[in-house]
Amino acid sequence: MKPGQVLYKIKEALRLDPETMLKIYALEEYPIDEKRLKAILKKPSAKGHENASYEELGVFLDGLIRLRRGEIKSPPPEDAEIELDNNLILKKLRIALELKDPDMEVIFELGERPLSRSKLRDLFRSPQHPKYLLCSDAMLNDFLLGLEEFWADMPPVA
Repeated sequence: MKPGQVLYKIKEALRLDPETMLKIYALEEYPIDEKRLKAILKKPSAKGHENASYEELGVFLDGLIRLRRGEIKSPPPEDAEIELDNNLILKKLRIALELKDPDMEVIFELGERPLSRSKLRDLFRSPQHPKYLLCSDAMLNDFLLGLEEFWADMPPVA
């Protein structure tokens, strides 16, 4: 999935307003203004749409973790670049929202993609592990759809 699509679906699922999203970026000291944020959250066919970068998505997820869980104890070294893939997006959302295995199972079920507990664990294994399960774009999309339904009864993230 494209970073802008993921950002939009997270915004919808967690019912985030632009002010909260800007606050999340500010927690990571990332320079983004309201105009840029609105442009990357527009539908690709809309006038004024701009593509979001993987950096913008990664910084947002890190800020969401910081907002929900507090200060990160030991940040990774500045020069350590980690490629953001669907598995890492899932992992960061799981950490930020404090989701346990049963929650993840329910979310995938709500997204009409039931996963066994062992398959769920395989998503979070090291890529070198023989049982590692690659999270496809369709799987991430189903998770985000399920997250929107799962989070519907919870207060918006603030």
